[in-house]
Amino acid sequence: MTRTTHGAAAHGGPGPWPLRIASAVALLGSCLWAFWPLGPSRLGVPEIGVAAEAPAEPASPVLDVAAFNAPLWVAPPTQPPPPPAPSVVATPPPPPPLKWQLLAIVREGDAYKALVYDPDADKVLTLAEGDHAGPRRVARITPTSVDVRDGAGVRTLALREQAGGRP
Repeated sequence: MTRTTHGAAAHGGPGPWPLRIASAVALLGSCLWAFWPLGPSRLGVPEIGVAAEAPAEPASPVLDVAAFNAPLWVAPPTQPPPPPAPSVVATPPPPPPLKWQLLAIVREGDAYKALVYDPDADKVLTLAEGDHAGPRRVARITPTSVDVRDGAGVRTLALREQAGGRP
């Protein structure tokens, strides 16, 4: 029967027993050192003697019990709510913008006529002073602008000036 060895003994070193014994001795020494009772300590505590005459204790103040009758957790009275603000009369919404586009102003004799594009009707209108187009009326035509009166008042359509300064 062949016997096989394992660990350090197989490689020619000491076996596991000496290591275990050394560890156990170190553990036992640590436990003895940790739990070994200490000797009595010698502290120099001074002796305090009693004075011949003790100072008189000051008279304790009288407890004012009425101070504890104050209610706790009571909110102060609230102010009455302010009166409601006067209602503001809503102003009517502004009228819809005038979508007409002034294309040209044509002079026929002493009178002017305006060529206006109406995108709602998708038409080009030729209008003179006093003409009506739906709810709008042409109030005045000048060489550079047209005044249109509708429910919102008078609105002015003007020609754009070109780079040369002429409309």
